[in-house]
Amino acid sequence: MVLVGVTVLSAPVNVDLTNNNLPIFSPGFMAGTDRLGRDNFALFCYGSLSTILLVVPARILTLFVSFVLSALSLFFPKRSEWVLSGIVSVSLAIPSLLFALVVMSLLPNHPFAIFVAILVADWALSYETLTAKIREIKQSPYLSASLCMGAKPYHLILLHYLPALRDMFGFLFFSGLPAVVMTTALFSYLGIQTSLGDTGPGLGEQISFSKDYFDKSPVSVLLPIVAILSLVYSLGSNQKKNET
Repeated sequence: MVLVGVTVLSAPVNVDLTNNNLPIFSPGFMAGTDRLGRDNFALFCYGSLSTILLVVPARILTLFVSFVLSALSLFFPKRSEWVLSGIVSVSLAIPSLLFALVVMSLLPNHPFAIFVAILVADWALSYETLTAKIREIKQSPYLSASLCMGAKPYHLILLHYLPALRDMFGFLFFSGLPAVVMTTALFSYLGIQTSLGDTGPGLGEQISFSKDYFDKSPVSVLLPIVAILSLVYSLGSNQKKNET
């Protein structure tokens, strides 16, 4: 539905007050329009596509940075653990949304601010999971044999840690996507730009914009909610398939 809508419909960026608050199945507007006359189905499709295009690279970036920080324990075991353990404890204790809002306030117009905000909000838990797995791998006999043969830290990363962490990366990627979708929707609801390019408002922004006019155009509020729940459910289903 999203791909068909994006292919057929134009991005919902134009205002047409002559067609505002139209009900569903109106001529030319299958899902009606919002109070600015924008096509609700186009808002649904472009908002969903922007969310997918945002959360996937943001999750990949989070896992990459978390792994790099975890790998520092192989090169600087004492220093990295002493420095990062305190930072991780603080990050897990303070609500991640607060950190993300601070990032957005410090980088209000930066094109990659939303990626940095999601990274700051989500890296600590991934780091803890990867670090625990790395500690487990350190105790394996084949790793001890490699060290006895004179293997360097980068040899261990390429030949032992990355292959052993492959399934863990897949689990963390799929299990984290629903949370990133909800975080992105919350950012959008608070007025933070989450759409990519000129594709119209994000899903959360659509809810915030239309909630006070629910009696006139309920679809404008319900459709982005359906989009968020569908994304969370489908991505969560992918996680279960990946575990199987």
